[in-house]
Amino acid sequence: MNKEILINIEPQEKRLAVLENKVLEEFSVERFGEKRVVGNVYKGRVSSVVPAVKAAFVSLGLEKNGYLYLADVVGLGMDFEALDKEEEEKKQQQRGRQNHQSIDQLLKKGQEVLIQVTKEPFGTKGARLTTHISLPGRYIVLLPFDRHLGISRRISDDKERVRLKEILRGLEVPADMGVIIRTAGVGQTKRELSRDLKYLLGLWKKIKIGAARKSSPALLHEEYDLTLRVARDYLTEDVEKLVIDNRDEYRKVQHFLSAVAPHLRQKVELYEGDIPLFDRKMIEKDVEKLFERKVPLKCGGYIVIEPTEGLVAIDVNSGKFTAKKSLEETAFAVNTEAAIEVARQIRLRDLGGIIVIDFIDMMQASRRRKVFETMVEALKRDKAKTDVSPLSELCLVEMTRQRMRRSVESMSFRECPYCQGRGLIKSVSTVSIQALRKVKKYLKETKKKQVVLHAHPEVASRLFNEDRPAIETIERVFRAKIIVKADPLLHVEDIKLI
Repeated sequence: MNKEILINIEPQEKRLAVLENKVLEEFSVERFGEKRVVGNVYKGRVSSVVPAVKAAFVSLGLEKNGYLYLADVVGLGMDFEALDKEEEEKKQQQRGRQNHQSIDQLLKKGQEVLIQVTKEPFGTKGARLTTHISLPGRYIVLLPFDRHLGISRRISDDKERVRLKEILRGLEVPADMGVIIRTAGVGQTKRELSRDLKYLLGLWKKIKIGAARKSSPALLHEEYDLTLRVARDYLTEDVEKLVIDNRDEYRKVQHFLSAVAPHLRQKVELYEGDIPLFDRKMIEKDVEKLFERKVPLKCGGYIVIEPTEGLVAIDVNSGKFTAKKSLEETAFAVNTEAAIEVARQIRLRDLGGIIVIDFIDMMQASRRRKVFETMVEALKRDKAKTDVSPLSELCLVEMTRQRMRRSVESMSFRECPYCQGRGLIKSVSTVSIQALRKVKKYLKETKKKQVVLHAHPEVASRLFNEDRPAIETIERVFRAKIIVKADPLLHVEDIKLI
């Protein structure tokens, strides 16, 4: 598989695109001036403790206080497998004990805490926090407060798991800390993993020094920007090359790799062509399509993506596809292709929270199961955590996806000031009816004998023509003159009476 990573640097933003066989598979944007806090480590101060919701609110020096749930104080992450059964049992026991604890037994108002942000502030909510700090490297994650050695559950090869466990037991991990081997650690030697550990221990030492010297609230460690996160998390052995179109960012990546993965420096290229990088790779149009609600499928069907306030609804339609002999076969063919494309679109658009997919109805349970398995397999490529429920008899799939940052759409768009997010505006006939209703009310209340009605040209045309008899009736009843004037500067729903 030909896999390329592109980083485009503009004065206002940085953009990441991951191509597999020249097809856009992942996309991300980071705007300059927009503060990102996920992954940051702070020395915070507890501002209030609320036992009723099992949470505490912590001042970080940001606009809003972050919130720290009980589970994020004493809970343990379960996204890795411990080295032995005894370790797994300890984790389960501790999770059981946390259900009987109270947040006010662990935290007090005014208490200083070392915390990490796990989710960006969203709407009226502040950032979500955890005391279980984790520092990700290229191949491992360092857990300064958790004495657990484990391997990512996403590593499925049994022989590789055994090999990595042996290496992990031989690493010089401090007794009071833990380490998880990431999926990128597959195939790596003890030397590479040790280099990663040494780098992270040095980083943790700097954080501890900052915590001792600074008073709360204070930022102790800032997560890498988009460029360095790509070098850390995306640039693996299966990537053919990483192309950057900015010399300063190119040098920054080279310096970072010199410390953590010198053998990968040769994969990084500087692009200095006259044609913009995304245009040269012919993906600019694909990026623009990410903001369209309708996504065509190769078979002739299509999916419709509708983000709402509470969830994301995705609808699968057969469209023009009628190549199969029966409706059941047609539905199965479209649903199978749609399952793969839905997983891809979720990644590309970075959709999070609750997602509901409405597949085309299929009667056979075996086919529903195959479509579900296809989608689960496609979702394995997603770096974000997902939880998927099987297809129901109505062919609905309910799933959740980890939301840590704002989606690409929410970053690129704002609510329409004209339709207030409805996605619709009133028809010309509706506005015309409402305009005449306002005229009658205006004449009745003011007792004036003339009114000038300013309206959008389309509405004015309707009033001049189809609704002219209605205007004459009002003039006769109120013995007043109604003058209609077209104003192209007005929104179609706006009416002004003078």
